[in-house]
Amino acid sequence: MLSLPTSHLRRSVLILIMAGTSCATFTHAQLSPFPDATPQAGDSKDLRENLPPDLADLTINPRRSSADRIARLFNRDLREIEEAQADIVAQLDTLPRVTREVQRVTGFGYLSGATKQRPKWVQIDMGEVVSPDGIALFPVTAEVDDEVVYGYGFPRSFRIDISSEADFKNYETIVEGRLEDVAALKRWPYLRQMEGYSGRYIRVTATGLWRSPISGQEVFALSEIMVLKGGRNLAVGKTVSALDSLEWSDQWSTKYICDGITTLGIPHGVTESPTLGFRARSEQPATTSWVQVDLGESMKVDQVEIILADPPATVPDPTVRFPYPMKIEIAETPDMLQATLIGHFNPSQIGMIGANPLIVPVKDTYGRYVRVSVEGSKTPARISFDLAELIVYSGTQNVAAGKPVTAMHPLAIRSWSPDFLVDGFSSRRDLVSYDAWIVELVKRNRLVRSWLEKEDRRLELVDRTVTRGVTSIGTGVTGVLAFVLVALSRGRVKRRKDLEALRQRIASDLHDDIGSNLSSIALLAELGKTEVDEPELVLEELTDIKATADKTIESMRDIVWLIRPGEETWTQMLTRFRETASKLLRTHEYTFAVQGEAHDDRLPLEFKRDLFLIYKEVLNNIVRHAGATKVEIEIDCKRTRLQMRIADNGKGFNNLDQEFREGNGLRNLRMRAQAIGGSLRVRSALNEGTTVQLMVPMP
Repeated sequence: MLSLPTSHLRRSVLILIMAGTSCATFTHAQLSPFPDATPQAGDSKDLRENLPPDLADLTINPRRSSADRIARLFNRDLREIEEAQADIVAQLDTLPRVTREVQRVTGFGYLSGATKQRPKWVQIDMGEVVSPDGIALFPVTAEVDDEVVYGYGFPRSFRIDISSEADFKNYETIVEGRLEDVAALKRWPYLRQMEGYSGRYIRVTATGLWRSPISGQEVFALSEIMVLKGGRNLAVGKTVSALDSLEWSDQWSTKYICDGITTLGIPHGVTESPTLGFRARSEQPATTSWVQVDLGESMKVDQVEIILADPPATVPDPTVRFPYPMKIEIAETPDMLQATLIGHFNPSQIGMIGANPLIVPVKDTYGRYVRVSVEGSKTPARISFDLAELIVYSGTQNVAAGKPVTAMHPLAIRSWSPDFLVDGFSSRRDLVSYDAWIVELVKRNRLVRSWLEKEDRRLELVDRTVTRGVTSIGTGVTGVLAFVLVALSRGRVKRRKDLEALRQRIASDLHDDIGSNLSSIALLAELGKTEVDEPELVLEELTDIKATADKTIESMRDIVWLIRPGEETWTQMLTRFRETASKLLRTHEYTFAVQGEAHDDRLPLEFKRDLFLIYKEVLNNIVRHAGATKVEIEIDCKRTRLQMRIADNGKGFNNLDQEFREGNGLRNLRMRAQAIGGSLRVRSALNEGTTVQLMVPMP
């Protein structure tokens, strides 16, 4: 039996599968391998994911219920299971985590066509003879007829061959096997490590096709094939052919199987990064900016990889992090005279890579200097951009590591420096080779499966122990139980009322914020239809639509964060405060200072909601109305009380004037503060800025 690890794939829209001559089945949405913490559809062998929330970031809910405490006292087996689970979690802490990926709308991978000829195959022309260290196959996670299918299209049996002939008249078989346990294939890529094989062409043959349990259709699908050598993926950008292929719009094509993009993201290790990367900030208006690395001598360049900066305080979004067109050049001299252009990318192309490196294969190019340039608008303006790491491969060696870096507008401050562009770290963690990374991910998957199996056994023991204990108590405690049941019933009624009130507030938030924004988008789009003869007006409408859509997305993220289970501690609240400040105040100079204790006690949902909305509304008011350049945020938290102070140097208003009347904004802030038992003080004077101070008891 060949045991395969779990799968991955990019998240997106629709795929069309042709079966026979005219029968068509629609597959709705390709998904990230890490869905939200909800039970998954599929066969009974699929892993439950209601606890822990996902396989990428194992989180154990506190076991503090009465049933847990009682069962732990009387059942030794239960204690042993929990100790084993704690050991698994300790092992997981030594393994790399996985970046959650966002929805993707292009470049899903390869999907076989409608021909009935068998067996189906797909092959890569490496362009030259290679001797790989390993081959990784990334399966598909898809939603088919409203059911999540892991390993969609991954063959029940397959073979990987290597040859020096395109027609494979002579070849060597690297591996072949059969999946006896189809449910074993879930989210992780399959990796075959090897040595002693060489050839120009690598072929994956599906000797036993995956069959849909609903329609009975047979398909062959993969999202990515990696050919690994010295930790580098040699397959990126190579020519791919297949027995047949569904070339459908910009979603499915053979070319997407070797684009280097997966939903597992960047190959990270476990060491937290001490640096964030390179930051450029032009003090004066400019139309371009650049950063370049000196390799020390002229050499052949085979591949360039760029990893976008992703500070922990920001929400990953490539289109937000890198809004400029970018080009990559190689030259023999630092002034880039007679430079060779190896890549030019607009922001939408950069946004499509998701949480992945931007990989640019290079052919027959030599040089000493590699430059990354950004292109601003034709009208000079201040340019700012961030990069985490620049990797330059000559063969399988990263020749840029530790080399001198120069830039047009470098900013060296705290964790940002030109030297950090080549230090071997992203903004989050250390960078490792793909093969070592995948091996560790497979270990993580096996440990999580073991943890889940033990959790099933643990829950069974808790239920059995408590049931037996209650049964043995007898009728002597019937009255006590009746009292408890009445108390619980009353508690449930109160909780239902609280939940209903919360639902009404969330519905109101959705209606007022999301609903009004969507209405604006619809209105702007309708106006745009009537202005087709006036391009400037159309462009203005489209700009407004994008801004409103961005605002809507951010509002939805806030609402989802507010109600998501588990994200209810003061530590997590501070993290959200930092993220919000970095997003809203990115054009301001601001400080964020925290004093006191960042504890992990849970916050009531009502407190969390009103406190966050007060904070965000104050920052929004500064951005929209204050005209400020500097903002100070100070938070002092103790176990019993919280004090928050937000001050700006904006134009202010005279709220000490006897004729001053507070508007709806200030009244809403005071009402939210009163709802959580706090008090709000606002001090402002014309041309002297505004200070908002909140005092509230900690729940």
